[in-house]
Amino acid sequence: MPGSMDARFEELARKARRVQDAVDGVRARAVVDGVDVEVAADGRITTLTMPDPAVAQSVSRAHGLALGRALKRAAALREELTSDPSVARALRHLVRTTVERSDNAASPPTSASPPDPADIRHRPLPVGSDRTNPAVSQRVPVGSDDDTVNRYALPPRVRRRYGLT
Repeated sequence: MPGSMDARFEELARKARRVQDAVDGVRARAVVDGVDVEVAADGRITTLTMPDPAVAQSVSRAHGLALGRALKRAAALREELTSDPSVARALRHLVRTTVERSDNAASPPTSASPPDPADIRHRPLPVGSDRTNPAVSQRVPVGSDDDTVNRYALPPRVRRRYGLT
């Protein structure tokens, strides 16, 4: 029954991507006493407007530092899962079957062209970046595989450790 297992992995990957894309687009906004805050689902401040811009910058920087520290602690807790050999085997299987399926698909063009400017959108900088304001955006090609865009991707050292690169 390897085919049915491959199909389940493929469906799970599609579902996870669909859900993650939807979650990445979630924003919520609140206005209290002249302070306007918009946040992403992961807690990042995406917009902050206050009567005093200097205070807004300080709040934004403090929030970015605190969020970065919380994310580091959460990553340390997830280490138990990422260091599990059975998880690595499942990921290798998923990567291998995805690559095999794409290899069996129609041949891609022989040369890659640069991304179309219409396919560029703004995405927030990753938490802990060198910028003082985590709400500042950068331009990133849609569908980019850069780990700075997908904060939920396994870190490169983990992928190397399990032979997933």
